[in-house]
Amino acid sequence: MIRLLSLLLIALALGGCGMFGSGSRDDNPFDASENAMSDEQTRAQVVDPAVQVVRAVPLDDVTGGFSFGSCNDQGEPPFQGRVEVAFKLPADPGAVFAQIRDAMVAQGWTSGTPQGQIVHGDSLNRNGVTAAVGPRAGDPGYGALQLYGECRNAGDHGSKGAVDITDELR
Repeated sequence: MIRLLSLLLIALALGGCGMFGSGSRDDNPFDASENAMSDEQTRAQVVDPAVQVVRAVPLDDVTGGFSFGSCNDQGEPPFQGRVEVAFKLPADPGAVFAQIRDAMVAQGWTSGTPQGQIVHGDSLNRNGVTAAVGPRAGDPGYGALQLYGECRNAGDHGSKGAVDITDELR
């Protein structure tokens, strides 16, 4: 329970720090009338692939959280869906990270980030979603799979916290 609470708190704390574009906000204008995604689409864009990965790779002690994250420093629209899946690392963490990457590549993911995005650590991308996998910061013995969706949700999500998706992942 404490680990789940810390997962949700970290997801909230990382609200504006997950992904940074290479240009200014004016370089990448958001047109809500043409490109907007509903809350359900935003959630599915990152939760569905997280579920697929967890079902493809045997992971121990899996927990997860979903949140909406602002794509700017003002905490305003547009928002993206974000998922963090935490799991207990085995004695050889490199092997499980490789299994996750291999499973994702088999599911159509490509190594690297989409053009114009920067993510810390190893990353993959598919259909506008960026994923990073590696050790979980501040939680020795655990790894993390983080997924970041497209900045296409025009809703007001500034004060919404993370939602536990652990049951969906298991």
